[in-house]
Amino acid sequence: MIWLCLLLLTSSQRPNIALNRPYQLQPMPNYRHCTDPDDRIQLTDGQYVRGYFWTQRGTVGWQNVSPVIITVDLGSNMPIAGVSFNTAAGVAGVQFPNAIWVLVSADGKQWFEVGDLVQASNAQNGPPPSQGYAVHRFWTDRWKACGRFISLIVIPQGPFCFADEIEVYKGDDVWLTQPLKGKPHGDLKEFAQRKEIERCALRRLRADLEELRRIIEHADVALDARDKLMRRLNELASSMPRSFEVDEPSLFSATLPLNEWHRELFKLQAQLWQALRITNFTAFVAHSPYDPLPYLTPEPLPKERILSARLTMLQDEVRHIAINLVNADERPIKVRVKADGFPIATAQIRHAVWTDTKEGVPIAAALPEGDEFVAAAGMIGQVWVTFLATKVGKAKGRIALVTDADDQIEIGIQLSVLPISMPRRQSLHLGGWDYTDVEQRYGVNPLNRDEFIKHIRERFVDIPWASRFVMPSGKFDEAGRMIEPPDTSNFDRWLERWKGASRYYVFLSVEGSFGGAKVGTDKFANSVGEWISFWWGHAQKRGLKKGQFGVLLVDEPHTPEQDELTIAWAEAIKRAAPEVVIWVDPTWREPEKMNQRLPEVVDVLCPNRIIWLSNPKAHDSFYIAWRNKGKRLALYSCSGPSKLLDPYSYYRLQAWHCFAIGADEMFFWAFGDNAGNSCWNAYLDPRNCYTPLFLAPKSVTAAKHMEAIRDGVQDYEILKMLSEAATQFRRGKKAAIAAEAEKLLTDGLKSMLAPIGANEIYWMREKDRTGADKIRERAIELLLKLTGRN
Repeated sequence: MIWLCLLLLTSSQRPNIALNRPYQLQPMPNYRHCTDPDDRIQLTDGQYVRGYFWTQRGTVGWQNVSPVIITVDLGSNMPIAGVSFNTAAGVAGVQFPNAIWVLVSADGKQWFEVGDLVQASNAQNGPPPSQGYAVHRFWTDRWKACGRFISLIVIPQGPFCFADEIEVYKGDDVWLTQPLKGKPHGDLKEFAQRKEIERCALRRLRADLEELRRIIEHADVALDARDKLMRRLNELASSMPRSFEVDEPSLFSATLPLNEWHRELFKLQAQLWQALRITNFTAFVAHSPYDPLPYLTPEPLPKERILSARLTMLQDEVRHIAINLVNADERPIKVRVKADGFPIATAQIRHAVWTDTKEGVPIAAALPEGDEFVAAAGMIGQVWVTFLATKVGKAKGRIALVTDADDQIEIGIQLSVLPISMPRRQSLHLGGWDYTDVEQRYGVNPLNRDEFIKHIRERFVDIPWASRFVMPSGKFDEAGRMIEPPDTSNFDRWLERWKGASRYYVFLSVEGSFGGAKVGTDKFANSVGEWISFWWGHAQKRGLKKGQFGVLLVDEPHTPEQDELTIAWAEAIKRAAPEVVIWVDPTWREPEKMNQRLPEVVDVLCPNRIIWLSNPKAHDSFYIAWRNKGKRLALYSCSGPSKLLDPYSYYRLQAWHCFAIGADEMFFWAFGDNAGNSCWNAYLDPRNCYTPLFLAPKSVTAAKHMEAIRDGVQDYEILKMLSEAATQFRRGKKAAIAAEAEKLLTDGLKSMLAPIGANEIYWMREKDRTGADKIRERAIELLLKLTGRN
């Protein structure tokens, strides 16, 4: 009775005209803990769930989709005073919606906007709790509209969206004679895209306005200068756009500044910098290429500007130098970059582009190629110079930056290329679930696939992943003998796309039966044996050797049932084709609890690095013991959204962690997963984006995160070279140098990796990002001394 009274107090007293009315859902619910056939009636059945909200059958839930569109048919044209949407959030990564747009229509074709239910409810009833688990009803009864159809377009905040009941409140009959106001809309999904772009863009503008206000208020400038800046800021505040319209949502790019008003705001930051006596155009070498660039700041310059850099490289190695640019001019300037005096290397020029993210954190991660670009007024930019060492020797060159305002700055670079070559094939093998076996998957499609494969192969990806579709089953008789071989065309096409790769892995996503036979039966064992023998034989005909062809059976096993299924399949495969690699990615947070037969029957153990960092002692003990028993180790990571992760600590240092534990493979989920949306418009990401690139339907653009992966693979190679040299010269005249090398490779790595825990993987967390470079440089020095090639 108390619960019923509380319910009545948090809803309208007007009649609910949606009760038991039919509705359509787009897309269909997919959250496995509450999805059932009755999802088609539960939102208007008048029943509110009790208990943990998203595990109740009466709840309707979605995961990793946006928008969620719920359209109720009221049966006839009805006056509408408001709507309610009952949901819950606060724990387990579930958050309340960003927006719930409500539209009405007389015919289900032309739609008219009524308002945002989240805003209306917050204004009328107060917002939901900001912390802790809570059930909350967003509702209002203060609208005036009419229509036969009413659509709720939910924009989730995060990956989840849940509801157990929707109500529509009847208005006054006189409203039926009043015309609907506003612009009609035909496509609800496009409407949602436009609204989400507008919501995120206006959030960016408001946040930047208030942050610049805070900066000016505390800036160390003369009082009259501050007053002038504040007057201009207040003028901008009064003229700040209240809407943000785009011509075509699918073509919008969230590059910063977003519009002319935004450019004026950054022009004001330029005026602030001038008041702080910062010259119009300044450039200097970045402390680390992977430090995040300042966005809005009273201190665009470091305490000490560095105008030169030294770079020591192995032959055929690729490394970067970043040069930060500060444009304190009140206009955008054109910058031309030229690299001179490097006969021993090629220099590729890129520049960082500012983009906004779904989470509202601005980043400068994209690195389009080109030696000319425009530096926006009042912003900090970056030139990214990538050197490929081609000849042994030394060179003193320069990077010249010339602007259309006749500014010219030269950065001196001392480049040394040593008589040690980076091998053509790296020792640390790299993959990222690219799934380029199919025509389209995630963000990879026929229009960008070839460029995508070329791009990631240039960054040492040598383990392509395919889906189970490359290994169909064929047909079997009652005894499990293959009577019709499977089609090999998909497999052959995949190998052709990745000709010359080091290893080829397939995710099979197996179940409890195969070929009509259940796990544990003789027919199952026979069928799997015949099937894997066929595929291993075919792989050999295509030139693959032992160790080059592997399968993942069950993704991320972390329950006894998943372990047992993996074991059953692995045993059947190994009996028939022991040369096939069994690869597994267990996610047991306490690894000693996994079935001990699992590590026995597989070849490669690839735990999640972030889980490892959350419980390092247990993981060190468990996995190193299995490595010592002859199992190969690998590491993978699958955190997101990728653009908010640190290129240094999350991406580059994974290779260092691999070296420290003796792993020879590493993986990231997932090189092609852009959430099905262009990385240039993260506002429309329906879920986390995971690609370390800037991937769009027709283009592939380099990004700092993928460059960091390449750095890590090369770091690993240098560490391995040093380790082998230290072992070779452990005795004799160079024993002391070898001992120093071994100390660097153990204690040095340990001290450098120790501060990087599971919470240090995010880009905006302050940290020293020079540790890896310092150890790399010392490793090269010791390698030269040991090999006598200096």
